[in-house]
Amino acid sequence: CGASGTLAMKYGTMRENVTGLSVVLADGSVVETGARAKKSSAGYDLTKLFIGSEGTLGVITEVAVRLHPEPAVVAAAKAGLATV
Repeated sequence: CGASGTLAMKYGTMRENVTGLSVVLADGSVVETGARAKKSSAGYDLTKLFIGSEGTLGVITEVAVRLHPEPAVVAAAKAGLATV
């Protein structure tokens, strides 16, 4: 799921910014993913699995995302050249 556009270099892709999901599977059962620990060797990372499947494994009903603060200053510059 690398479709985050030009801001992916600064903020990361959707896969890195989703911290938890609530997913309804085809049989109607609800799976909640995500944990407080950032790294774990307890098995498959179901959050990344469901994000990567783009809705084919279940319907995502709730999403917990990591928020980034607003930048303190935003600046832009414009340069005009008489000749190139």
